Parts: sequence; structure tokens; C-alpha cells
Amino acid sequence: MSWLARTSALYSLINTADLLDGLGVDTSSVDLDRHTPEPVLSALAQRSTCTAERLREMTLAGCTPWLLDSTDPTECDFDTYVHQFSVLLPAGLAMADRRRRAPPAGTWLPWVSTLTTRACPLCIDTLDTHADIAVMMAQQYPMLTSCTKHLCRLEFCSVVPGRLVFWDRTPAGSDEHAPPIPVAAAVAEIDRRSVTALTCGSVELGAGRVHAAVWFRLLRTVVDEVSTPLVRTGWWAKPLSAIWKSTGRSRPLRTSWVPFEDLRWEEQAAVLTAAATAIIAVENDEIFAGGADAALLRPRSYEPVDPGTAPTRSRSPVPARSAWDGVIAAIDAAAAGVAGRTDVGHDAATMSRPRTPDSSRMIAPRTMNTTGTSQCSTRSRVSTTFLRVPNSLPA
Repeated sequence: MSWLARTSALYSLINTADLLDGLGVDTSSVDLDRHTPEPVLSALAQRSTCTAERLREMTLAGCTPWLLDSTDPTECDFDTYVHQFSVLLPAGLAMADRRRRAPPAGTWLPWVSTLTTRACPLCIDTLDTHADIAVMMAQQYPMLTSCTKHLCRLEFCSVVPGRLVFWDRTPAGSDEHAPPIPVAAAVAEIDRRSVTALTCGSVELGAGRVHAAVWFRLLRTVVDEVSTPLVRTGWWAKPLSAIWKSTGRSRPLRTSWVPFEDLRWEEQAAVLTAAATAIIAVENDEIFAGGADAALLRPRSYEPVDPGTAPTRSRSPVPARSAWDGVIAAIDAAAAGVAGRTDVGHDAATMSRPRTPDSSRMIAPRTMNTTGTSQCSTRSRVSTTFLRVPNSLPA
């Protein structure tokens, strides 16, 4: 809570722990801007109009794991955060030299430097009342160098929240601050993306939308790459030299062995300007980048989609089918079954019905005479080859 530190600084006899003494929580050894204990957040929420969740967002802990992995330095690894991407230089190039800038384990947080108060003078001038005087947390860290609204450089100052602002760059004998310093278009664009990442959680790049965590780690990678000594980069010294020449500044010497977070403010501003220039140059295809992740900055090339093979038509057209086809077939099958059962019943009834004898159609019974010859019981013998007796016998 930087505003607590500024309030306690207004009074020379108290500190931040004294302001929170009534909360019943020991905060003397806690950096409230990095991690605020939950009891402190709950107590402050009860005494203000902000919720505990909103207060947490005002601290560095509210930016995890997007901006940094953790607020505990022992859980932040320099090599993992800074070297997991490669943009300008091929992966593994001059790694021995780049690891020289790695701070001792457990002492480093990405983008976190000595907390200083910075603000935009034009934003302060447009406030309606002095009661609205405040500063943004993101503007206190070196990932931003400019105001995204007025496109001018952030100025160092001393702020009494809700009362006064004392600017470091104030002309002698004047109560007004010096005219704001504009920043390059590339720097303003990179700062705009960083603010968007903090507020929206994602950034639009040439290849599409990327997560805020990817953006901050990608930017930190470029910051480290432009800090690499040219003598260690071989052929890639040419594009790196062109980047620094386009900024109009020379590469600070301390960047070879000091991590970005430990540089002085002027050195940090110079490195961020070079990193912003490099990113815009890669996006505009003005320089060749040898890193594997440089494709994230360039627009995706057009990739036509194979339309596939057109379906071939059959020579014999397939008859159109309807949902009623199955119903009609079922009805026809049922009707045929009923008709079959009716015919069977009719035949059975006919076979069981007694028939009327017809003498003209009946075969006369045969009898055997004493001589062993077959005789008919009618008038004379007939041939056995005839099955039916004719109506009239020959004379």
C-alpha cells in the first residue's frame, strides 16, 4: 500500500506500522506493496469503501501470476522468466554472458525495483480537486515509462495523497513543473500494451491475442537481449547495433552484468526504448529476428484452406426418400399379413365342409369275383386306366 507509506511520510514521528496499529496485525516486517496479509485487507475494507478483493488488486500480489510468478523472491527463477522465450537472438546464443546478469537466488523479482513515486504531470493538472490526487501502482514500476493517455514521460515527484504534489523537475523560483517530455511512438505503443495486459489480461499481437503473462515475459526477454554485449552475439551484432542507433542512445555499460531491475532509472529508460524499437521493427519486418518466438510479433501469413474433392454424382439417381416411406411399407406389410391370415381361414373352412355325392363324378367301387378278376359293381367291366366313368357307355 504505497499510499500508506506516503501518508506516514507526511508525519515524521510515525511509520506505516503505526497507522495499522489498531488492526491487531504485526506489519512491521511486511512489504505491504508486495503482499498484504488477509487480516489487513479485511480490516481496511471495513474502514473504507473498497472491498478486500479490490484492495488486493492495488498491491503487487494482485498481479500474480501474470506480471510475476510470486511475490516471494525465493519462488521466482531468473532464468525461467527471462530466457524461456527467444525473439531477437537464437535460443542459447551467448547464454553464458546473459547468465552473468542473473542475480543471486532468492533476491530477484521481475519488474520490481526500488519503489519510487512517479506520475503524469498532465494527469495531475486535469484533476478537479486536490482530494483526487493519487498515483497508479503500475506507474511506480519500471515496466512503464510513459503515460498512455498524454504520451509523455512519467515524472518523479513526492505526493501527499489528496493534498499536494512536489515535482522533482521544477524550475528554480517557480511553483509549476517543467514542461512534460514526449516519448517516442514505439515506447508509447509498448506502454499501451503493458497497461492493456494489466487491465484486460491479454494483448493483441501480430499473430493474434496472447495472455498477459506471455506478453510480460516476452518483453522481459527482449529487454535482456538488447542488453547483450555486441561482441558476444557474432553475426547478430548487426541488427542489435542498428536498434541502438535508431534510438539515438548508446547501450549503458552496466547492462552487461547488472539485471534490468537494478539499473538506474535513466539506464532503464534507455533499455526499454531499445526494446520497444526492436519489437516494432520486428513487427514491421524491418529487421530479421533469429528467435523462435519472433513469429508471435509478425502477422500470420495467409494459409489457403484446401476446398477438398467435390462429390461425384451417381449415374442412376437415388430416389428421394421420405419419412413416410417406412410408415407406408409398415402399413403394406401389416395389410398383407391380415390378407394371408384370411385366406388360410377360408381354405380350412372349405376343406372341413362335407361334399354332396355326384354319381357322374364318382368312381364305382371295385369288387373281386371268385375268379380273381376285378369287376365293377356297375353293369360291365371298365378299363382300370380311366379314373372317371363317362356319362354314357358305348353300346
